[in-house]
Amino acid sequence: MSAASSTQSDAGEVAVAQATDPAHTHPRWATARALAVAIVLSLVVGAWTKQAELVSLTSQISESTPPIASILALFALPGMAGLLAKLAERLEAGGRTSGLSRLCRRLVLTPGEILVVFVFLAITGAMPGVGLFRQVMPCLMVPQYFGTPQDHLEEMAGHLPPAWAPTDPEVARVFWEGGGNGFPVYGFEHLPVVGPLLASVAHFVLGPTLVPWEHWLIPFLLWTGYLSAYFISAFCLIALFRRTWEEDERLSFPVSSLAVEMLRPEGSLLSGLSFHRDPLVWVGFSLAVLYNTMNALKVFNPSLPALGISYPLGNLFTESPWDTMRGLSIFYKPEILGIGYLVPSDVLFSIWFFTLAGWLVRPMAKMVGYSPGGFPFITQQAMGAFILLGGYFLYQARARLAQLAGSVLRGEIDPEAAAEPIPPQLALIGTIVGIAIVIGMPIAFGVIWWHSAFYFGLMLLVLIVYSRNRAEMGFPIVWGYPLYRQRPTMIYALGSRAFVSADNMKSFTLLTVFSWLQRSVNQAITMTGHEAHVAAFRLGGNRRTISTIVLIALVFGLMLAFLVNLSAFYEFGGLVLSSPDGVSGGQMTSEVLSQYRAVSQWIDAPEPRSVEKLVYTGIGAVLALAMVLVRHVWMRCPFHPGGYAIAYTHEAPYMWFPALVLWTAKTVTVYIGGAGLYRRVAPAFLAFTLGHFFSVGVWSLLGLTAGEWVRRYIVWFL
Repeated sequence: MSAASSTQSDAGEVAVAQATDPAHTHPRWATARALAVAIVLSLVVGAWTKQAELVSLTSQISESTPPIASILALFALPGMAGLLAKLAERLEAGGRTSGLSRLCRRLVLTPGEILVVFVFLAITGAMPGVGLFRQVMPCLMVPQYFGTPQDHLEEMAGHLPPAWAPTDPEVARVFWEGGGNGFPVYGFEHLPVVGPLLASVAHFVLGPTLVPWEHWLIPFLLWTGYLSAYFISAFCLIALFRRTWEEDERLSFPVSSLAVEMLRPEGSLLSGLSFHRDPLVWVGFSLAVLYNTMNALKVFNPSLPALGISYPLGNLFTESPWDTMRGLSIFYKPEILGIGYLVPSDVLFSIWFFTLAGWLVRPMAKMVGYSPGGFPFITQQAMGAFILLGGYFLYQARARLAQLAGSVLRGEIDPEAAAEPIPPQLALIGTIVGIAIVIGMPIAFGVIWWHSAFYFGLMLLVLIVYSRNRAEMGFPIVWGYPLYRQRPTMIYALGSRAFVSADNMKSFTLLTVFSWLQRSVNQAITMTGHEAHVAAFRLGGNRRTISTIVLIALVFGLMLAFLVNLSAFYEFGGLVLSSPDGVSGGQMTSEVLSQYRAVSQWIDAPEPRSVEKLVYTGIGAVLALAMVLVRHVWMRCPFHPGGYAIAYTHEAPYMWFPALVLWTAKTVTVYIGGAGLYRRVAPAFLAFTLGHFFSVGVWSLLGLTAGEWVRRYIVWFL
């Protein structure tokens, strides 16, 4: 699976991949004002996420790729810089430099500074919401509250160390039901216009005062340190693959193109025109805004024509055996239809082909009398493909990794080390020490060593494959890996008795606290950091500077996200947060609760090894390996192992339709106008994603004060 056979399969990707020798440099990057703007905006985004995702559930702004807040900053800050520069020019037109003109000049952010703000927000904005801490918090507190006489959750809660989470029943009750001391009344709440805003700011700033810190201080410090170790080690681990992926395989990191296109003063690398002055950009932007506007207006007038989010095709399949396809639907997914234009065509073809094949095989199997529950076990196939590809990517990079490790051990000075995002010695040490902490901390508290190594080993393989896939394909989804498949794979392989029983409950109970890793944006955040230094390099910046910003953003974002969630849980109660009915705790709580209850059920009724599911996991691995080998001898093979793996990461058919539309559009475009036309229309597709994020962001902001009707059109992302 080489660059020649995948990344360069489309003429337009070559232009992106070769943009590694920028002609323009920006000396001002990580300035004090850029960091100040980034931190202030991160606080604003934290408050926005708390209200939009945790409290009112009007949209999931932290879930997009990149997060919506960072896209809005990338859209607004260059425009503001341009306006301030023009204002300064007009003030100076008379030949005099006034204090106001000097102030305008000082406030103009350079492209490098805007990239710093964008990257900082892309990392900190992803952490408070559905993809990370909205998962972490229930993982820490579910057993202490939801236990019943019919399960073992109360016993399991007794195994949780006080250093991990509070064990006091009253602390857990207030965590889930709310009812803390509340906020003081200042008297400005009823002021017109500014009153509600001031009250919201006060509540956000004072939110942490509602937390019973005598119970939470140690868990807060421990998990902030542990998660920092996890993210830093993940960033260091993927940094070890940079030369293999960027220099040897020439992967294009397509997701980084959006920031480069919008910030590059010389004009687009794709079309050669200034991004903001390209008429096709505004066509794509307007189409996405129109799509969301019509969907929003339909909330008030159901008779208006609007596409909505999806269209069910299952109504066409009512008779046996075709009724097995009743779950087939069209999902429009504008975020994929935009940035997805840069995804190689063989990947797009593989996604829609294998998705439809997975649905068509169901009635065929029923015709011959084979219809086990869960067939065709697509997520098990995806997990098998991920495990195989993880091993293959490590094998591909073996020479580079061995060379790097040898030079570090011998103390040799690498003349090319200055071009790395992290010094190779620090990257290797950070990887080893960080992974030791990630695997060792659970062991220190009672997890059996091989349970921890097995579980986190699968997680690290998934991280490597997700990162490599995104570097090559740029498929713009957060959930581009098999969700909640890592732990079941362990059970399929060895049976539940190997991990949990009535006499051995502690190890797997503690390991369940880390269930958030099975459904987390941690992989996406890691790759955001690496796409940041790629974008910086293409804009003429220093990789190491932007990597320092990434590491600062990781630690700051974790602390902010933890505080935002703790304050929200104790202010409103976890049963209310993200919950459409206001009493169930929402989807994330339900998913975490199911993880704990599964362990409880295995205590009473052990689950044996599943040979059938293991077979389908093996089928996924074999098919992925076959495609890898075929692509070594057939360079134009249309089947891509990464595309196959991504197609089967979800039971629902979310991705096949946008992949089909993009594959068709690219095929027709290249056939009609060749590489020139392909590159010319690419900015319009990028702008389509920009317009989608912009309009969803505006809709979410409206929902901060009008959540009930905004909730009728909730936008979520893959």
